[in-house]
Amino acid sequence: MLFNKLSVSRKDLKSYSHRDADKSDIPSHMFSAPQPRETIKQNFPNHRAVLVPARSTIMPLIILTGYPCSGLTYRGKQLASLLEASQDEFLASTANAASKLRYKIHLVPTHDSSHPRTVYDNARTEKEARGVAYARAKRALGRDSIVILDGMNYIKGWRYQLWCEAKAAGTTCCVVHVGTPIDQCVANNEARLQRRNREEQAQQNTREGDPNNRCASSPEATTSANAAICERKEEDNEEPYPPELLNNLIFRYEEPSTHSRWDKPLFTVPWSDAEPPTADIWTALTGTSLPSASTAPAQTPVSNLTASLASTTLSSTASIATRGTSTTQKGTLSRPRVKQHQATIQAPASDPTALYSIEKRTSAIVSAIRNFTLSNPSAEAALAQSPSPDRITIPVPEASEVVVIPADIAVSGTTDELAGAGGILALPRLQRLRRQWIGLNRAYVGHNRAGPGLLTLDQVGDAFVRFLNADFAGEH
Repeated sequence: MLFNKLSVSRKDLKSYSHRDADKSDIPSHMFSAPQPRETIKQNFPNHRAVLVPARSTIMPLIILTGYPCSGLTYRGKQLASLLEASQDEFLASTANAASKLRYKIHLVPTHDSSHPRTVYDNARTEKEARGVAYARAKRALGRDSIVILDGMNYIKGWRYQLWCEAKAAGTTCCVVHVGTPIDQCVANNEARLQRRNREEQAQQNTREGDPNNRCASSPEATTSANAAICERKEEDNEEPYPPELLNNLIFRYEEPSTHSRWDKPLFTVPWSDAEPPTADIWTALTGTSLPSASTAPAQTPVSNLTASLASTTLSSTASIATRGTSTTQKGTLSRPRVKQHQATIQAPASDPTALYSIEKRTSAIVSAIRNFTLSNPSAEAALAQSPSPDRITIPVPEASEVVVIPADIAVSGTTDELAGAGGILALPRLQRLRRQWIGLNRAYVGHNRAGPGLLTLDQVGDAFVRFLNADFAGEH
């Protein structure tokens, strides 16, 4: 977490809550331009430099992926505890750790009692389970949270959707691939099946009270059996997959690739590794390095594959862009800045009455042109009465600009009548131009703000007049 250094007095921050404070609750001088040290001392004689959390939106998302029965839930819990320890280490290495915001680490499960692992047997139930997981992850995203999405996440289109959601929220995102071999996944599932069979058999024997069963005949044996079951549950209490479904999911799995921007940065955790690369994950998500990472000795890769994975982890990513920040904290690097693109930017809410306003304003302009043609039916007469002999000008309501018809265009028609059949200002032509302009601009009007390609309702009249002038001048 990065912090901005502001020189303010302690009493100014006495009632300020770092987590829930709104900008309106904070003294206005905290958001003013930087002042010289002499001015600060004059205004705040008891001032003291403190660190205030930067009010930015960063809520990292970690997407776990891997084969079924590859130890995803175990790695998720392990990563959550390691990130918590990394956070403690980072805060302990900086000053004023008590005043800094902490990340809330959320481990979002994909399966529960309502959505067991058998949901993958049917496309409809699988889609519902993904929707529930998507809602849980989106709900857990916050300004000061780290969300770990547990589950296979085996579809690359699904990972792309999560990546787009992270981009839309303006947060960093990474993928942690649990690289467990297929044989090991099958062995893990077999162990879970055997464990479930033993538990069911033990429960059945307990209910029946079989005198030949040692667990039922002896209290000591029953206690030891229950202790063994509890111990196995602590080691792996996940439900198994049906063997056919397991093979099907392994066949359907789409591995993440460093060539896909939604799979970067990618961290692969082999089955033999005791811990995931927590320091690298922390740096990729928060833009800050841990003190232990800078002092740890460099490890020699044991294979070319490990070396390539390490270089991939530290390479530049397409999902985040970094921008340097001015700070003097220990272990602070450039903070990741996420740039949204058009596909992830939420469309601004439009005025529900915008279309009616467009129709009303453009109809008023067409009616004004129609009234002018009734008062001046002849093109030559209109040119003679015009202040400028080289054009006809028509003032219209709802616009500051005027409709302009060049003289050569006005007299080049098949008839001298402006509104006659074939005339330059015939009503069918005006109505056709009005419908054409509305069809082209209805999606860009009514957003109550100006911007690239957007129109406010006050700009509709002038924009429509410019469109008419361009058409009358033969520019379309």
